[in-house]
Parts: sequence; C-alpha cells; structure tokens
Amino acid sequence: MIIMREVRVGVIGAGGVFRGAHLPAYAKISEARLVAIADPVELALKAALRKAKEIFLKEAEQLNQLGLVEEAERLKQISSEIRVYRDYHEMLKKEELDLVDVCTPHKYHAPAVVDSLRAGVNAMVEKPPARTYIEALDIVEAVRESEKLFQVNENYIFASGIYLMRKLIETGVVGEVEYVIVPCSHYGPEGKAWFWHPEIGGGGSLLDMGVHAIGVAWYLVGLEKKPVAVKAEKFTGVTIRSKERFIDGLYTKIRVEDDAHVLIRFEDPEDGSTTTALIEGSWSGKEFSSITIYGTRGFIRDIRRDGKLFLEVNDYAGSSKLVEVQGTGSTIVSEIRYMCKCVLSGTKSLLNEEYAAEVMAIIDSAYYSEMKGRRTVLLEEFKGFAEKLRQEYGERASDKFIEMKTKLFSS
Repeated sequence: MIIMREVRVGVIGAGGVFRGAHLPAYAKISEARLVAIADPVELALKAALRKAKEIFLKEAEQLNQLGLVEEAERLKQISSEIRVYRDYHEMLKKEELDLVDVCTPHKYHAPAVVDSLRAGVNAMVEKPPARTYIEALDIVEAVRESEKLFQVNENYIFASGIYLMRKLIETGVVGEVEYVIVPCSHYGPEGKAWFWHPEIGGGGSLLDMGVHAIGVAWYLVGLEKKPVAVKAEKFTGVTIRSKERFIDGLYTKIRVEDDAHVLIRFEDPEDGSTTTALIEGSWSGKEFSSITIYGTRGFIRDIRRDGKLFLEVNDYAGSSKLVEVQGTGSTIVSEIRYMCKCVLSGTKSLLNEEYAAEVMAIIDSAYYSEMKGRRTVLLEEFKGFAEKLRQEYGERASDKFIEMKTKLFSS
C-alpha cells in the first residue's frame, strides 16, 4: 500500500485570486505540491509562473537560513517543474492530480469543479461555489457519482477570531444563542469588471461578500443546525445603493446589487430551537461595527484596540472581560492545508458539497425574497421553485434565474 504524503495540485484559473492569495499559500504548505496551472490567457500563465518562481525561491532562501535544507530544495524543485496549460481539460487528462483548485470567475466555478470530479480528481473552489443554487446541485450530483471529495474555500471560517468565538459559544458563556449579526463589507471591486457583469459574476455583493457572512453565521450558531427560512430585511433588503460607478475606468450603470441585509432562521433538528442571523454583504461599506453574538446569558463581540483583536464577553448583569485573539495566521493557508489533509486522510470536508448547496440556497432564497416584496421565504419553498425552473428550462435554468435577478435590479 502506497501512503500519500503530499497532494498533487492542479490549478484552474491563474488570475488575481490565485496569484495574490492561493499561490503564496502553496509555498507554505508541506502537504501540497503545485504541479500544474491552467488558464486560457497566456499572459496570465506567464505572470503566474514568474510569481511562482519568485515566491517559492524566496521561501526556499528563508528555509535555508533556518537550516531546513531539504524543505528548501523541495520548493526549488516545485518551482522549476510547474507545467502550464491553455485548456484545463488537457491538464486533467495529462496530469496525475490528487486535487484541483478552481480560482476562476464565478461563471466557471461549477463547470470546472464538475469536470474535475468526473475526471476522477478531488476538487475545491473559491467561494461562492457556483452562481446559483441550481449550479450547486450539479456539484452535489458530480460528487455523488464520482465518490471524490469537494470543498468550497470559505476562508473566513479559519480566522482565529471566529474560531475562538465559536469555542467560547460552546462553553456556554452566552447561554443559548438567539441572535447573530455578521457584517462582511468593503466599498466594491471597481477594478474588476467581471464582478459587475450579471452573467459572469452571477450576482453582486450578496454573492461575493454575503457568502462569507452566511458561512461565518452558520459556523458560529453550529453547522448541525439547519437553515429553514430567509428574508430580505425590510429597510435595506437586496438593493443597489450607488446606481453608477467607475468600473475598470468606465462610468457604468450598475446591474447587480451592491448592498444586502438578509435575515436567516436556523433550526436545531434535535430540540426545535431557532437562532436568527442578520448578515450584511455589501460593496457600500459597513453599517455594523462588529460580529456580535447574543445569547440568553450574555453577548460576545469582536473589537480592535491598539492594533490588536479582542473578543469582548459580556453578561447581562453588567460584567465584561476581554479575551485577546492569538495566532492570526493566513486563513488561505489554513483552508488549503485543511483540504489537503482531508484528501490525505480520505475525510469529508466540513465545507463539503451539501454545505455549499445550502449556502447557495440561502443566497438565492434572499434574492427570491426580494423578488417577492421582501417576505419570508422557506428554503423548501425556494428549492421547489428552483426545481420548477430546472424542469421548464433544463440546462438554461441557472441563466434564467440570473435573468430574473438582473430584471429585478434594472426595474
């Protein structure tokens, strides 16, 4: 029996998220060996190779200085052997891969994952897992048919502060969790035009930033709880605040949402108790100062003081204490290493295909709630609607739902 000691990784998509985030991480993960990169744009491939050599050789030099000669030589070898492809199908055919890392624009997430799984390779994909819940169902089916492993890369769950907050909740310091606020915002990716293109991005800030907030909220309340209902919040909902913006240097009318406030109800299948989460996914700035967890005994929030991150733990009698968050390492390194360890051990990721599909069901239920006048939508109601779209439009069902969203925001 051959024991796999490192995971041979092929990458699909050599753009900004790979070169800026994932590529530097691979130089720090001993469980991963980057062997190939695929991208249809030759300039992107050349830039990725240059960046890989620069990063891996710099890391090797640092390892040499620490006396870790063998590890340094390994990185030098990897940097000299990376192969590139213009067509990822060719990469999947020629390379002996253990894992594919999909870092493309959203439109290509689900197709690249499905093709990788069907080629017999485990797959992970940058968030969101797909443009729509309908596309996420294709991933679920491909995982079931291939019996391979899948992960959506939700790096925020690997943040030290989020992990510590979850541990504190489990100790019972706030009692039973009743209400959670999770903001996730910035002022917009104006420099990347495809984010604002409905057919390529699939949506706006809810899909890009809200997916982080949803993942964090669910993790904090407990992944064993089930999302059962979603509502676009009454006063903001899923909306466009800035009607026109400079997108990649061109003044452009916006066709996707740039702000979203969404309420999610989670239910414990064992005792029927519920927790409500308010998530903010915005390209219009943050309206909430911190992640806050309200329980029956007290509340927790994250705060920054003197450049350090703390969790403030309060009870309703008025006492309060600060717990400093330690070990704020790279969340990208953590998520990739975690998936590599899952592959090496044959363990299903927490962020697996069922998780991915449910997150997309929450997101699309929020859009559906907005379409329905911001009323509460049961997830099962939305899933029934999605199934009707699949039956009526077949392979065009996902595009049809995106058309409906685009029409909503253009009216």
